[in-house]
Amino acid sequence: MFGYVRIDKNELKVRDFETYRAYYCGICHELKEAFGIRGQITLRYDLVFLSVLLTGLYEPEEERSEGRCLMHPLERHVSLTNTFTRYAAYMNVLLAYYKCLDDVRDDGSRKAAVMVRLLRKGARISGKAYRRQRKVIAFELKKLAQLEKNRCACIDEVAGCFGRLTASMFVFRHDEWEKYLKKIGFFLGKFIYIADAICDLEEDKKNGRYNPFAVKECLKEENNAASLKEEEDCGDEEKERLLRMMAGECADAYEMLPVIKNKAILDNILYSGIFLYAKNKDDKTKG
Repeated sequence: MFGYVRIDKNELKVRDFETYRAYYCGICHELKEAFGIRGQITLRYDLVFLSVLLTGLYEPEEERSEGRCLMHPLERHVSLTNTFTRYAAYMNVLLAYYKCLDDVRDDGSRKAAVMVRLLRKGARISGKAYRRQRKVIAFELKKLAQLEKNRCACIDEVAGCFGRLTASMFVFRHDEWEKYLKKIGFFLGKFIYIADAICDLEEDKKNGRYNPFAVKECLKEENNAASLKEEEDCGDEEKERLLRMMAGECADAYEMLPVIKNKAILDNILYSGIFLYAKNKDDKTKG
């Protein structure tokens, strides 16, 4: 359910792309420092956006370094690290751990079970450092799993779980920007869940897995649309409308923040990158 909050590289200046990649490498560096290679395998693009956003808002001191890594042994690259790349690294591990734990409980996934063992220590460290976020992530994923088990047909309800989970991570501290960061995280989280459900729809139907859109389609067929309100239709236009609505709410809150640093990168992601969700689905596991 990750990999959708990314840049649109074709619409980003080379300088800004290099900065974005430096933050990505910075988080990777933080993961290695705190959790080793097992931490690095949790890295996803979505949390890079979080670190860039918080960096742009609070403008902390940064450390710039150059070097090579296991992923790019022949190429020297720049890394940017600060308080928020470190925070994003901790959130990466915490989120990955609880998602794998949830997968083990749901279907006994062996791969997820291995990851749970690998990430348990890191998740304990991250959870101790950020207790509020840990509690929300664990609670909302458990609630989401129950809704999915009950084959909930309400997209707003299931997506809301992931929205609240994401919102908890976007609030780093309680200050005057909290309500806007919380709103960005909430609607971005809903966007991610809905985009993932759209991209996985055909595969989920083929394999008999839960998907809120598949459940709606079944209800529509069984009841001849009698049990579905007009605004709860699940056609392509409605799916697109839902995504646009989530993105719009997210953008409204973002525009209330006094962000200047990294704004070109953030604008690129929110106004272009996230709408490449179909393409991102194909290669989201590569980053």
